Amino acid sequence: MSRSHLIKHPGPPTTPRRHVVSGNAVSFEFVLPKGMTFMTAVAAAMDKAGCDSAVIRLDGLKIGPYDYVMPDRSPDDAHAAWYSQTHSGKTATLTQGTAIVGRRDEAWFLHCHAIWEDPENGRCVGHLLPDQVMIAASYEGTGYAFHGGCFDVTQDAETNFSFFRPRKLREPDRVNAAIVSLAPHEDLATSVTELIEELDLREPALLGIGSLIGADFVDTPSMESPISEVLLLNEARGKGAADPYLPMFCVDPDGNFFSGDIVPGGAPVCVTFELLLVST
Repeated sequence: MSRSHLIKHPGPPTTPRRHVVSGNAVSFEFVLPKGMTFMTAVAAAMDKAGCDSAVIRLDGLKIGPYDYVMPDRSPDDAHAAWYSQTHSGKTATLTQGTAIVGRRDEAWFLHCHAIWEDPENGRCVGHLLPDQVMIAASYEGTGYAFHGGCFDVTQDAETNFSFFRPRKLREPDRVNAAIVSLAPHEDLATSVTELIEELDLREPALLGIGSLIGADFVDTPSMESPISEVLLLNEARGKGAADPYLPMFCVDPDGNFFSGDIVPGGAPVCVTFELLLVST
């Protein structure tokens, strides 16, 4: 059952509810050098890639020292949800991480959710702060470079947050992908199913991060919290006429972990959800 009624944002509803920019995504490789901040290293990689935006995977990345935040309840009526105090760690290795890379005030910026192992604190999940994370060992990674549009940090009146929203830049030579942001209360599985059909993308790979108002899974216990931070796991994919496969990892404000394949109708967006759909 949808938990959308548990979250009410302070501003008027955003229109449209799904911001979508079609374009061309190509697989690319990048290097993050040891000793640089996460943001500086990714910005250099983006300059070298020569693309408009990107979504990158960070599995196996070693970081430290590093700072991060978790989801939290809002301290006032200005927002429906907020962030925890900043947490810090000395060293960690990402089990899985996804970063959306775009622009803020024309400079490169990124939004990253990850799962990692910390020798002192065990498993952690959260939102890494890109200017406050050091690359602890040189890293070679892969991702998708996107041409034709950009994730651009935009002020949103509905949620009173600034976050990534796709912006069209040009007509691409080829279309095989789309960058997307979903507004609050949009059901994730329903949105993905309809987008795949509308965009005519054949069994696309799905990469994305965001927040959900609770979540119901096919074979695992539900997440009841209406506030969370989440990331799609690597196997997420559209499946033709069938419901998409949306394996998700979630953390709630109390630090509880939840994971499983999202049930259609069971995962409304809390603040935003940023996606790349790409036919490979």
